[in-house]
Amino acid sequence: MTLTTECYHYFRFSISPLCTDALTLRKAIEDALGQTFGATCAKSAVDVLWISENGDECVLRTAEADASRLLAAMATYDGSPRLTLIKESPFLPSLLSQGGL
Repeated sequence: MTLTTECYHYFRFSISPLCTDALTLRKAIEDALGQTFGATCAKSAVDVLWISENGDECVLRTAEADASRLLAAMATYDGSPRLTLIKESPFLPSLLSQGGL
């Protein structure tokens, strides 16, 4: 039996306008991926791990292989809400250096 381990990459984004709904964020991410890379990439697995109480920041997780696609899609997305990268890392605790979650 072979165990496979998934390597993840984590992102901390600012959100504008403010949004506290994970489904709205997920839809914006799906739209951005679809707009940039087409329908095949639109369904990439992206997990919303955390949204701040006031809705100005979030933490996302995706497979390491999809990390660059997610960044490119969010950089070119012209919809709302807009996500702007604060920090990214393969190590989740390193995202804390910008302030507490």
